[in-house]
Amino acid sequence: MALNAFQVDAVEDHPDQRQPITYRFGRFLLDTSRRLLLTGSSARPLPEKTFRILLLLLEANGRIVEKEKFMCDIWPEGCITDANLTQHVFMLRQYLGESAREHAYILTIAGRGYRFAIPVETKLGLAMKGSCEWCNAPLASDAPAVICSYECTFCARCADALDRTCPNCRGELVTRPHREVGLGAH
Repeated sequence: MALNAFQVDAVEDHPDQRQPITYRFGRFLLDTSRRLLLTGSSARPLPEKTFRILLLLLEANGRIVEKEKFMCDIWPEGCITDANLTQHVFMLRQYLGESAREHAYILTIAGRGYRFAIPVETKLGLAMKGSCEWCNAPLASDAPAVICSYECTFCARCADALDRTCPNCRGELVTRPHREVGLGAH
């Protein structure tokens, strides 16, 4: 997994303090620290093996993840069959809202494994932006603001004008949590 320049700087600035990685794909955001799959205004915890399968697929960055890789990493005790893996991938597809015929996120590579089908944005931490995405007004870390699950950030005035719905992802806008300066605030 390649980190962008911002991520590399963040790791070098705080080598003893690892920030959680988040993945954004399609209409979803995976918060790895809380093991939550976020979409719009909903947050769903993922079962352990389902979470780990999704994480392997996202970390592969569009490359095929061989069945053996899943078996070794997720079921190291070795008591697993292809049917078990297939069932867990089926459950993950349900979490992602895929139908039986539509595999928009996870592609089956016959006889080999699976790969993630759409681009994935990877970054460190959940970043609340320092300015409103609608009017570009700067937002101090203690200023009233709202944020959606995709981290779209708006000042209170714009949020009210937007009827508390994110124009980017249609998710619910909620009050931005307070972050201490120097602990990941942006």
